[in-house]
Amino acid sequence: MRRDIARIAGTAVRSTPRRIPPTPADTTELPRMPLAVRDVLGPQLLATAREALDAAGVTPEGARELGCVTASHRATDATSAYIAEVLAGPGPRWLAPECFLHYSPHSLTGRLCIELGLDGTAVTLTGPAGGVDALGYAAGMITSGRCARVLVATAHWPAPTEPGDATPTPLNTAAVVLGPDGEGGGVTDWRPGGGHPAVRAGRDTPADDGDTSAPFAVLADWYARRSPDGIELRGGGSRVALVPGGTA
Repeated sequence: MRRDIARIAGTAVRSTPRRIPPTPADTTELPRMPLAVRDVLGPQLLATAREALDAAGVTPEGARELGCVTASHRATDATSAYIAEVLAGPGPRWLAPECFLHYSPHSLTGRLCIELGLDGTAVTLTGPAGGVDALGYAAGMITSGRCARVLVATAHWPAPTEPGDATPTPLNTAAVVLGPDGEGGGVTDWRPGGGHPAVRAGRDTPADDGDTSAPFAVLADWYARRSPDGIELRGGGSRVALVPGGTA
């Protein structure tokens, strides 16, 4: 069995139509309105992460040794849109102070670490290549010995096509637990590309819609089938290889 591979221990994928909470017409309700990231996205990503940890047999006590890498291209944009809408309308005194705690993509990582008790290295990757890069970066954390195991999670929630559009859109969340051993398939050979800072600009042009969860869904299906064949995941110009279990 190759030792330069981070093995897949558990996966979870969810896709649920969700509506971004609309901004109330009554300004007195603004500070109390549900916040998209805090009240909708955050709980679903947390539930997905817990499902992956359960699938990997990780107990709450064992979770302390895990690192955490998350990817999100647009999932926290709903908070930015809310801030912009309120500033352009009623004004800053009507902003819910809590919204700024969920403005940065790293807030997703922080919430997972706090709620799940993860004490390892915590990293957030953004951009259209974020999903593939998160898997590759986490695999490197395993093979380099920085972390014994890593929870890799992602969220993708497309912004409404029009301001104020209340049509539900799919909220996609996914999580993978990687470790140093096991008979399941593994992640290896990360090749960052596209907008990754380690790659010269213009070398690889992103050609997808930035859904960072898509590579995780492919990985979960491949892992569930215990495919005897390896495949390559691509996103935003980056690549990682999936190799079957027991590869020498």
